[in-house]
Amino acid sequence: MPSHIAIHAGPDGVGYGSALIMIAVACAIAAVTFVIGGATAREFLKDDHWFQTEKSIAVGIVSLGYGVIGFALATIFSIVGVDPEEVSVDSVGRGLLGFLLLFTAAVWIHVAVLPRARMQTITTTRGD
Repeated sequence: MPSHIAIHAGPDGVGYGSALIMIAVACAIAAVTFVIGGATAREFLKDDHWFQTEKSIAVGIVSLGYGVIGFALATIFSIVGVDPEEVSVDSVGRGLLGFLLLFTAAVWIHVAVLPRARMQTITTTRGD
């Protein structure tokens, strides 16, 4: 595995950084989102307050964690077999594609697996 990896590609060129640090940071971000998403989903389920907004918050946060894991995995797979002296620029695009694919898959799976959200009626009162 190369020691450096392309972590940024933009109009100013390609930015490189440590592959191990990038993967460690991605795993830490995913762990934080799993904790926050799990806590919010648990509270909403425990309080029986599972409406559309609450479900979308919990699904979005937990799926974000899976998306970050997808980013890390796609980045790792993009540099497997690359000579340690070489740096692959393809890792940026493949990492983003991995994020998008795993995030989207996680959203669909969580929407199907978690309890169905109840409709929330919004009432307004007029001050006559």
